[in-house]
Amino acid sequence: MIPIDKSKLIKLIIGVIITIACLVAAVWGIDLQQIQQSFRQANYWTLPLMFLFLFLFFWLKAYRWQMLLEPVRKLKVSEVTPAMMIGFMGNNILPAHLGEFIRVYVLSRQFEIPKTTVLSTVVLERLFDIVAILFFLGCGIYFAPGLPEEYQTASLVMAGVMLATVMVLAAYLIWTEPVIGCFQKLFSLIPFLPEKLTHLVLEMMRAGAEGMASMKNGRLAFGIIWTSFAQWFFNGMLIVVALWSFQIDVNPLAAFVVLGVTAFGVTVPSTPGFFGVIQLCFSISLQPFGVSKADAFGASVYFQLSQYIPVTLVGLYYSNRLGLKLSEAEREAEKEIEELEDPDSEH
Repeated sequence: MIPIDKSKLIKLIIGVIITIACLVAAVWGIDLQQIQQSFRQANYWTLPLMFLFLFLFFWLKAYRWQMLLEPVRKLKVSEVTPAMMIGFMGNNILPAHLGEFIRVYVLSRQFEIPKTTVLSTVVLERLFDIVAILFFLGCGIYFAPGLPEEYQTASLVMAGVMLATVMVLAAYLIWTEPVIGCFQKLFSLIPFLPEKLTHLVLEMMRAGAEGMASMKNGRLAFGIIWTSFAQWFFNGMLIVVALWSFQIDVNPLAAFVVLGVTAFGVTVPSTPGFFGVIQLCFSISLQPFGVSKADAFGASVYFQLSQYIPVTLVGLYYSNRLGLKLSEAEREAEKEIEELEDPDSEH
């Protein structure tokens, strides 16, 4: 009899519960015929345009990763793409965002780069993603017409958070250890935080410090910054096209509100692929613009599947080409997490 990992089982159950709850909340009060009507009226000839924006999003992501890795190892965009796409495929079919650690394992194995070094570039990626997403979310809330004044106030708060994030990032880049020390003291003041979680965050911050060499090069720093904003702009355009396809007549800035809410929403533990979570994020963020829940649901499904299917297929293709066993990559990813969580482990 195969032994059951209780921790995995608990995480799976929690993820399934959250997914079902989000899906129920997204479709609550919608008549099935309304959803059918929404899908019948949709324009699916926009799919090539969706794929174009999806390609640009991932090409820019691969280009940025290549620049982050350049101080360690000069690689081509085509060389970092397989590991990156395998990682995103992993996020689509495996729980707990394991794809991020899988791509670390794949690139490390393929080019014999230390895993902690590769992980550091992924951590730095996430920091720039947060800044870019906050920027577009703030712009969408502040400038989109028809929103109540309290939303504009919220966008100013968002701008303050983004500015604070940039300042913390700058301090982190310049005074790494003192900043990590401050966070360590802050975590110690919150007694209910699990020790493993706080240790994981601190170790991720230390790993991120190793990837900052690229930020000391003006050319690379500029490239990393502009690609961070450009890739999320194209992700926002994916949402614009999805809304347009379902004949949702809103200002394009509404798409960037959806982008921000969805980007942060998928960080919530759920089942692989973030089904249910994305549907609820679309519903919540489009409601202030007067969009019906049925149309928001339809657009969210179109947006999600137009990415989920090609990304998963491309990831599986690269996985097969590299002779990678997904079960092996999953085990290695879990080992990386365990090493980061274990305070007594050596790195």
